[in-house]
Amino acid sequence: MKFSKKIASLSLAVSVAVLLAGCGGGDDTTSTVTATDTTTTLSGTVADGYLVGAKVCIDKNFNDICDTDEPFVMTDSKGKYTFALPSTEATRFPLIVEADENTIDLDTNQPIGQKWHFKALAENKSFISPLTTLVTRDMDLNSSLTVAQAMSNLQTELGLSDINISEDYVARNHIIAHNAAKIIAHSLANTEADLMSTLTLTTDARTIRLLAAQQVRSQIDAIKAAAEANNTEFLSVVNTTGVDAQITGLSTSLEAVLPQQIKTDLLFMYQEEKVARDVYNVLGQKYPTAKTFANIQLSEQQHIDAVESLCLKYGVDISKVNETVVGEFILPELQALYDALILQGNLSLTEAYKVGQAIEIKDIEDIDTRLSVTDLPADIRTVYENLRAGSANHLAAFNKQL
Repeated sequence: MKFSKKIASLSLAVSVAVLLAGCGGGDDTTSTVTATDTTTTLSGTVADGYLVGAKVCIDKNFNDICDTDEPFVMTDSKGKYTFALPSTEATRFPLIVEADENTIDLDTNQPIGQKWHFKALAENKSFISPLTTLVTRDMDLNSSLTVAQAMSNLQTELGLSDINISEDYVARNHIIAHNAAKIIAHSLANTEADLMSTLTLTTDARTIRLLAAQQVRSQIDAIKAAAEANNTEFLSVVNTTGVDAQITGLSTSLEAVLPQQIKTDLLFMYQEEKVARDVYNVLGQKYPTAKTFANIQLSEQQHIDAVESLCLKYGVDISKVNETVVGEFILPELQALYDALILQGNLSLTEAYKVGQAIEIKDIEDIDTRLSVTDLPADIRTVYENLRAGSANHLAAFNKQL
């Protein structure tokens, strides 16, 4: 179900429930109100020094590239960007920066002369820098890290006890942090370019950038010393020996590592499948002669089990989920959805079938969104495809009843 759009997909369930509750809901005719997604203003600053004319985009397919169909803006004369976006795009997807040779660095008022690729922290997109980039890359390489842990690690390694990694070090006039950012920006760009020039395998941009970040991060002590000595010309050493083998090794290790958003999506899908199972459980008991609910409920349990296995494999925390309790959810939007669906389904058997129909239609839409992610691991893709096929079968069963 496409619940990630600020519960925009709940229009059928929530709006119908509210309207029917208000008018008594005595017959099988329902009214619907179409909800629209709210808009969020997303703004911030991009820096080594402030960068003018850098592209900032919403990375909808998690491939670490600003694709032509993805929303973007260019930073202004002060290095600032502003988006007006649907709320779900502002919160669900990563924010990345692509600066090219013509991007101006206000430290020098000159073009940077190379390509820089930065990434925002998921929890704080107001300042994007080489430092936030190393933090996010570290989390991509180690899925067990929280944002707080990854930020603390880099802070400690660079000796930046008096400034947060997400802070604007330019505005704070923090020389050491600014120096470190300059060195890291050039080192990342230099490493990416050198790795690409010697690579013979076909690989994706994300893997190249992760390997570059891994190499730069391995030399953090030298970067710290150079930053403290005000040696901003320092560049980390690039290891181009056996780049193909390095890429293969990294790709293998990444198979068990997920971007945080995909992990969040897995938790959502796990709970989403429980919504379907629990609704069908309750409606099956209310309408015992309607065998469709009981039959599909068994299938939904299999869906729950399949997603649960992925959650366990990829370290998604499901410890707060009580799967055995019907109608209880840890995500507030899904709790609201469940309550509204039950209210509607209790009106009549026809309305109950409509609830099942709506659940499966939205389920298919939501799965399609997740299947659009380019770098989705093969096992997650397979499970999502199986869930989609199951939902299509369930939808056909409810359509037949209506």
